[in-house]
Amino acid sequence: MSFRWYLKILSAFLLVIAVVIIPSTFYLGANLKTFLLGQKEEGLRRELRLAAHLLTNQLDPSRMDSAKIGNLVKEVSSSLQRRATIISVDGRVLGDSELSPEAVDKLDDHSYRPEIMEAKAKGYGQSIRFSTTMQANTLYGAVPIFQKGVPSGFVRLALPLSQIERILGDLHWKLVGVGGMTGLLAVLLSLFLTWEINRPLREITDMVKKMAEGDLKQPFHLLPKSEFSDLKGSLECMSKELLEKIELLDTETGQLKTLLSNMQEGVMVTDEKGRVILMNPFLEEVLGRTISWKRRSVQEIFMNSELQEAFNLVMKGDPFQRLQLTIGRTPQRHFEVQVIPLTFSDHHRLAVAILHETTELRYLLKVRQDFVANASHELRTPLTSVSGYVETLLSIAPADPPELQRFLTIIQKNVKRMTLLVSDLLDLAKLDAKELTGLNLKKVNVEKILMTAGQMIADPAREKHIDFLMDTKNLPEGTLANWEEERIVQALFNILDNALKYTPEGGKIRLTSKAVQRSAFSVQRNKEFDERPTTNDERADFIEISIEDTGIGISKEHLPRIFERFYRVDKARSREMGGTGLGLSIVKNIIESHGGKVQVQSVPDQGTTFTLVLPLE
Repeated sequence: MSFRWYLKILSAFLLVIAVVIIPSTFYLGANLKTFLLGQKEEGLRRELRLAAHLLTNQLDPSRMDSAKIGNLVKEVSSSLQRRATIISVDGRVLGDSELSPEAVDKLDDHSYRPEIMEAKAKGYGQSIRFSTTMQANTLYGAVPIFQKGVPSGFVRLALPLSQIERILGDLHWKLVGVGGMTGLLAVLLSLFLTWEINRPLREITDMVKKMAEGDLKQPFHLLPKSEFSDLKGSLECMSKELLEKIELLDTETGQLKTLLSNMQEGVMVTDEKGRVILMNPFLEEVLGRTISWKRRSVQEIFMNSELQEAFNLVMKGDPFQRLQLTIGRTPQRHFEVQVIPLTFSDHHRLAVAILHETTELRYLLKVRQDFVANASHELRTPLTSVSGYVETLLSIAPADPPELQRFLTIIQKNVKRMTLLVSDLLDLAKLDAKELTGLNLKKVNVEKILMTAGQMIADPAREKHIDFLMDTKNLPEGTLANWEEERIVQALFNILDNALKYTPEGGKIRLTSKAVQRSAFSVQRNKEFDERPTTNDERADFIEISIEDTGIGISKEHLPRIFERFYRVDKARSREMGGTGLGLSIVKNIIESHGGKVQVQSVPDQGTTFTLVLPLE
């Protein structure tokens, strides 16, 4: 980490140095060269004017020999400390202070030299080029020489630029040295800054690593004050919050483990892929503690497709699933399983199953059923005998005293009530037993069943002057259902019999039926179901049977409990009419065992409507 910091800081310094020094070097060098060259040109111009003044009216090439011209050139060169050259109007070199007369004669024509051409045109000319004679870049300047007002030649001075080049070279190396020293300082400064920045960061990093290893109590407050004070404060607050949350999580986890360990219900959790990730000790004990359940599917552990399907439905969005599960063979253990979703996010869905053991409850229910069935069966025979003897006594008993006939009638009435009660108890015992063993279902004609139940109360209704109506016009002709015929007839008769009992003379009882479609119907979930009528292109899958009366009705507070066993709305009236409080309980048991549902609506003193919804299959 520190090396990267060092490289970044050093690179930043070097980049700043390069951006500042390199352009400055070129800029200063160029400007200095221009300045120095300008000074040299100005001095050369003054010296040329002086040389031209000295040679004015002294240069007559037609009368002067080469020796005299040579003396003039050396005089000018000696006076100005410059190389001097005298050139004729036609470009021939007449004399040069640096060359012998023999060498001068060998020089080529200078009329086309840039400075000579410019001097002819403007009166002054200059150029810069490399001089082979002086072996250096040289500034040449030339002006015309006049003889009695007429140009008689040109004088040229040569100024070597080696001094300027030397000055510029010195400047260049000095700037390089400055840049090198600055770079060295940048390296040292970057090392110092890196160390200063990295030291608190290294300490903070070490503390954070210890936090990651589990030691959350780190002395951030002991670190020296620096630019990272806010970071240290934030880390210290985070450390305290994490410590509090971890302590809370440990507490809750411990409580959860204790709760799961002591629960007498099985708990199982699956992940989004349907693999088991949690199972409490109770369920492990049920499975024998020999099955490796971690990361295995429900199907692999329990070998039960119904349970696996319940988990699949919950993972697909179903809010609740309930089913019965049997584990083991000898002995068998029975459980009621409830599966619900546990959703943390759209991408993190879990499913939880709670297994409540019902083995003992089933055993007790079986004992109760056996007791009720056996006791009812044992009571039926003596009650039948008592009823027969009472009828015999009534037929042979004398009319006097009159109390004898009244007592025998009371005995007969109560015997009939007890016989009816025993009969209902036997029916409930049989129905409870069939919840375990299954119904004897077969194809039956729905209309025929309705007619059978209606005929059973038709005559008593006429005797009581009650108008009984049956309406099956909305029921398709020949509709068949997979029902247990006797039980459905018994359920319909119980409701019709209650309607007959609690409807006063002159009232009405109406039985209607129709085929319907139910798009969302579930007895297990105990939800209201929605109805839509069938069309010609649809096949009905439910039959709705309604039984309406104009009787005394049922108060609102009694409606939720009328299907409970032995519950009576008006106990005195029920006893007077011979009711046992088991009729509606039998109705509900029969309807729900067929996969249907029963509902009731009632208004006191206006009547009651029972609605039965039964699946055809």
